[in-house]
This record gives sequence, C-alpha cells and structure tokens, in this order.
Amino acid sequence: MARPGSRTRGIGGALLLALLVNASPALADDAIPEEAKLYFKNGVELIQGQSPNYQDAYYQFKLAWEKSKSWKVLSNWGLCALKLERDGEAIWAYTEYLKQKDTDPDERKELERDLLLLNGNAASVTLSSDIADLEVVDARGGSSVPPQSYRLEGGKLALRLRAGSHTITASSQGKSLRWEVTLSPGRTDEHRFEFAAPQAAAAPAAAAPAATAPAAAPENQPSAASGKSSGTVRTIGYVVAGAGVLALGGGAFMGMQAKSQESETRDKCQQLPALGFSCANSSRADFEAAQDKAGLANILLIAGGVVAAGGVVMIIGGGPKERERSAASLTLSPVLGPRDAGLFARGTF
Repeated sequence: MARPGSRTRGIGGALLLALLVNASPALADDAIPEEAKLYFKNGVELIQGQSPNYQDAYYQFKLAWEKSKSWKVLSNWGLCALKLERDGEAIWAYTEYLKQKDTDPDERKELERDLLLLNGNAASVTLSSDIADLEVVDARGGSSVPPQSYRLEGGKLALRLRAGSHTITASSQGKSLRWEVTLSPGRTDEHRFEFAAPQAAAAPAAAAPAATAPAAAPENQPSAASGKSSGTVRTIGYVVAGAGVLALGGGAFMGMQAKSQESETRDKCQQLPALGFSCANSSRADFEAAQDKAGLANILLIAGGVVAAGGVVMIIGGGPKERERSAASLTLSPVLGPRDAGLFARGTF
C-alpha cells in the first residue's frame, strides 16, 4: 500500500518535529515533555534513512504519543502502523489525526485515500483466552512484513487485520497455541485460546469417588479397538480357511475319481507272465484322462492346503494373544505320492 507520497509524508514529519521542539508559549495546551520530543525525533530519523526502519520507528512514535498525547504524533505513528500491516492502529491514528482542523490539505487528501484502502481491505478479529494476559503474534502469508506482536489483556483483544491467510499464535508460560485462518475483506471472526482445557477435563475424573471408578483392566486384556480389529481378522481367516477346505474337498474328490478311473481301466487289461499288463490301444486315452484328473487333484490339494493353513493362521493370530493362543495350534501339511494325494493335519486344542 506504499506510494511515492509516503516519502513526502516522512519529510512532513520533520516539520512536525520542528513544531514540537519549538512550541511557543501561545500553545500552552500543546506543551510537549522533553522525553516525548526525543522519542519523536528518533522515530523521524528512523523513517528518513535510505532503508526506512518502520518497525523501530513505530515503537518510538508510540512512546512519544503515550508521553505527550499530542495529535501531531499520530500521522507518523499511523504511517508506521500501515507499513507494518497493523491496520487497526493505522485506521485509529489517521482518523484521530484528521479530526484536527490544522492538518495540511494535501496531507489530508493522502491520508483519506489511505483510510479508504485500509478499511476496504480489513477484516475484524476478536481473540479471547482463559488467561487474562498473554502475547499474541500474527503473521500474514506472503507478506514481507515481520510477524507483529500484540498484547491480549483482560482476556480479550479486538484486531483489524489485512485480508489474507494468517497464522496467529498465543503464548503463555512456555506453552503456545496456534490458529490458522483465511480472512476476506469485511469478514468478522472470533477465536478463543484455551490453555487450561486439558487440565479442566482431567479434574472431574480425579475428583470422582473411588467406589465409582471403573476397575482397571488387566494388562493382557485387549482394548475395544484391538478387539474389533482382531474380530475382523478372525472373520477373514474363517472365510479363507473355508475356501481352502473347499479346495481340499475338490482335490480329494478329483483324486478319488482319478484313482477309480485308473482301476477300472487297469481291470480291462490282461496281465501276462513276465510282461506285466497288456492293454488295448483304446485304454490309453482312459489312462491319460485319469492322469489329468490326478494332476488336477494334486493342484487343488496343494492350493487348498496352503489357503486353509493361511486361514488358520489368521484365525489364531486374530484371537486372544497370550494364554488362548498358546492353548490351540494346528499344522496342515500336504502329502503327495505317485498315485495318492492328501492333507495331513496335526494340532493341539
């Protein structure tokens, strides 16, 4: 919001300094303490340098106002507040300054334009806390202005802040609470910093009679969340184990069919001395079909055994952790032979 005219206003501050230092007896009601004059002079020098130091000048002009209550300080104090995006203070200082009839007409027009910009871009924020006196720091995202510090006194603070994304941090006795908010022009927001909320919540529990306090849960008792998770795992384990058992059943059935078909085909063959079995060519297809069924049976038995074992592991792993887990165990092992296939189960219950 700075304009070339701001430099001129800084030079005007030097003229105000001359008025303050050389106040005549005719202006007895404008008598300025020497300490206030020195603060004002420091502020003017800080903003007239090649790199204006508005942050330090702000505090010098603020002290000059507190020591003198002279309206002549307000223009320069408002300028520093504007540069530091302390828009609420800038609006107040400019408004009070323009109430005086002795202001320069050109300066008045410039300050009135600044007031339009400040009021048009400002949002209202009310902060409160359970702690009566604490420091509040505001930082606006994307701004080159350093974070600005405010004092929350009496548990409440009203601010006018420039529109944008703000991070407001309240600190007290080494503890900090942060509020992030995006403000738009004309918006009104409120926020309360509760420092004692955790202690207040814990107090009723500590004051409750011992007779009404719930019994402490044993160390190995699972929590409600872990119980829900374990129940889900066990449910999935039952489904997986069931699928594995179905595959095992299919494999066993297919194996019995293969063995039966092989036996029937072999019965059709003739056993010759020293030559073994002699079968007709038409029997070869039957033997191959029986072998195919046997191969499929082996695949189903192996896959079913692995899946069923995985389901059992999930059931056991998703159940009670300590004593119950050690009390039950089950091991499944597939058994394969040249002509036979099956599943061997071993366990304790």
